[in-house]
Amino acid sequence: MGCTEEMKISCGIVSFNPDIDLLESNIDAINNQVEQVFVVDNGSNNVNAVERLADQYCSVQLIKNTENLGIAVALNQCCEAARKAGYEWIITLDQDSICPKHFVEGLLQYIYVDSKVGIVAPVIVDRSVGVIGHHPNGYAEVRTCITSGAMTNLALWSKLKGFDERMFIDSVDFEYCYRVRKAGYKVIQTDQVQISHSIGNASFHRFLFWKFKNMEHSAFRNYYIAQNNVYYPKKHRLWIRFIRGNVRNLKSLLVVCFYEDDKTAKLKAIVRGWRNGLTMRTDG
Repeated sequence: MGCTEEMKISCGIVSFNPDIDLLESNIDAINNQVEQVFVVDNGSNNVNAVERLADQYCSVQLIKNTENLGIAVALNQCCEAARKAGYEWIITLDQDSICPKHFVEGLLQYIYVDSKVGIVAPVIVDRSVGVIGHHPNGYAEVRTCITSGAMTNLALWSKLKGFDERMFIDSVDFEYCYRVRKAGYKVIQTDQVQISHSIGNASFHRFLFWKFKNMEHSAFRNYYIAQNNVYYPKKHRLWIRFIRGNVRNLKSLLVVCFYEDDKTAKLKAIVRGWRNGLTMRTDG
């Protein structure tokens, strides 16, 4: 397994109503690159199929939640299981993320570029819209990365008390990256390693002279996007980002009004999430 013989590496996959064939491809792609795979199922309707799949691998441990506890809880469960098993780093993956060959080996070399590396991440290529987020030339320190494909330092994760479970889903990874950097550690991204990822179906619109891309989400998802747009910056007293979060929520209301279906449910969800984010406690 190359570099993994010297460094104990694990993988964590969060599943929720997964396509079983795609999840199997995901596990097959990473299984020979790490010592152990932890799958946390978040209350899937097809959890029995997930369990049958996990039983086919001696290196896969399934952790079953009876309901959807959110991505932050599931990521923490992956990390805690890996830490207790003695692993130093964990690759976290979405259920539909397929790692290429030599993926882990490619990331591993970058944990040595600095004495304080908290996360090493690949470049993310969306199947519909191309590269998402940063695209460094070679490798660079970046402000944020998404958790899918990222390799996380478990000692630091423990020190930072993990992902913020109040956020449930959306911006969980960005909030964690902020705390990594605040603690004096680096988020490293490299274009030498890439992973395919899907963020949903994008639609493109024009309003007067403004052309924009819209990722249409369910009312459920809109609630947490609106909540975390304001909760995360309020928590860390990032007031410019807080203002931007409020502006984003206002923009979301307008986009739903003009361009999306299921308007009533989505508008109510955005308003409720926005209000909750403004009133949520940020201590502890």
